Amino acid sequence: MSSKISPPQLKRLQTLWGLFCSQAQLDPKDREARLHWAADVIGRQVDSFGELSAVEAAMLIDAMQRHLPSELVSRTRPSRRLAQAYGTAGRRGRIEKEVRLVDAETLRVLDALLGSLGWTRERFDAFLRSPKSPVHSGAIRTLAEANRAIWALKNILRHSQTTPGAPSLRRAG
Repeated sequence: MSSKISPPQLKRLQTLWGLFCSQAQLDPKDREARLHWAADVIGRQVDSFGELSAVEAAMLIDAMQRHLPSELVSRTRPSRRLAQAYGTAGRRGRIEKEVRLVDAETLRVLDALLGSLGWTRERFDAFLRSPKSPVHSGAIRTLAEANRAIWALKNILRHSQTTPGAPSLRRAG
């Protein structure tokens, strides 16, 4: 028999399954759907991803990657400095020595959050100009401003999901 699935393959499969579910509007926690999909791809019944061979795991990874947009499955990582900036730019009390302009990836994160909230771009722009805006300039130009807006939108989304009686804005998947 072939070698068992490796821990990196298992982690990659789980990550890709989550991405696949968000694209296909499926519940990523639906174990039966995941195992049924895997069985269809490899041609045999599967009771757990842990029982897959390395070859079967590679088949599943390839199959999932073909169904996802290339920007989602890319394994390129940001540089160490950029990754740190993604996590720290815009924090209170932090003085930035370098101004980083907002990049396309960060704008995609903002757009995804707006979609999750059901907000239009006009509503978001009005929010940025309001007294409650996390951005003093009223516009997103730098990574720090984008991060502040992202954190605010995530808090709004989290609050809307936990408030009793509030309509659920949670995306399927």
